[in-house]
Amino acid sequence: MISPNEFVDALANKGFFRFTGVPCSFFQTAINYVIDDPKFSYTMVPNEGSALALAAGACLAGRPTVLLIQNSGLGNLVNPLTSLNMIYKLPVPLFISGRAYGVSDEPQHEIIGNTMGSLLDALGLPHADMPTQVVAFHQALDKAARHMKKKKTPFAFFVRKGTLDEYAPNPKATGYYPLKRVDAIRLVMDELEDTACVIATTGKPSRELFAVRDRARNFYMQGSMGHAASIGLGIALSRPDQKVVVLDGDGAILMHLGILSSVGFYKPKNFFHVVLDNEAYETTGNQDTTSPSTDFCAAALACGYLGAETVSTETDLKKKLRRLLASKGPSFLRIKISRLATDAIPIPRISSKYSSEAIAANFKKAISKKRTP
Repeated sequence: MISPNEFVDALANKGFFRFTGVPCSFFQTAINYVIDDPKFSYTMVPNEGSALALAAGACLAGRPTVLLIQNSGLGNLVNPLTSLNMIYKLPVPLFISGRAYGVSDEPQHEIIGNTMGSLLDALGLPHADMPTQVVAFHQALDKAARHMKKKKTPFAFFVRKGTLDEYAPNPKATGYYPLKRVDAIRLVMDELEDTACVIATTGKPSRELFAVRDRARNFYMQGSMGHAASIGLGIALSRPDQKVVVLDGDGAILMHLGILSSVGFYKPKNFFHVVLDNEAYETTGNQDTTSPSTDFCAAALACGYLGAETVSTETDLKKKLRRLLASKGPSFLRIKISRLATDAIPIPRISSKYSSEAIAANFKKAISKKRTP
């Protein structure tokens, strides 16, 4: 096991003082250490492709940057990896967490965990397992640095769970909002009729919806972060007779904010978009998102949504949610919620009851009971 400071210092010895990526729990101690140490910088970006492109820009500017990502986001890298870094010869060290890499894990990680080595081999990108001992890590880093200097292409390390040791981050002052996410979800579900379709983004929103109101018309996302609104739009346009409610998160919607433009362009009357915003990637260690500087409501209205509002209290949520659901969509509601410790509220995993295939089958069967041509 390697301590976060040993990990970061080893990279600093190679000239890397800048970090970027999308948080993963495997890297939460290293990310938090970087954020706390003024010698280093961590740049927040919306998705893994943007992180690699940012690192490419930093490389062009003579400021080498390290990328830390979860392997579920590896697919987002393929375009900039193959059409930017590899052809322009812009080397970047990639550290990719090994979810389901040689071990069992949640279903959304199984395919990429079992194929990520083959995928990088097919792209011609060298990779190695990150050693779990400091001396061996320095040696592996030396080898990677020599490769990047000679070939001028990225080099990837696969990082298994537990490779990096614990670290207690400095406490951060955050805005206080009285609503917990699980309570906000419960209030939303209390206002919905039984026939409404609910698409819940991956992570805590899906799991808390599962705990609060498990039903066949819930589609629980267990991966594909950032695509809840796209799934909801596909359902809404295909089934205009069905009310579609998307439960999104701030980190998730930031990943692919452009979908707001598609929703606003096609204007499905049955589409209602709810964003649960705690200004954090809670599951991966409570790293900040950039949502405090982002006016989601203004963006939604600018993209063509017919209504958009923000709430932060139970009373306001009940009032504005009823008005939103009685209106013609597409409509948008941002709910400011409290930031909790990662495991502050124990919640079950959806996979304890359903397979991913069963979730889809149950949902399809439920909405097929009422069809229009």
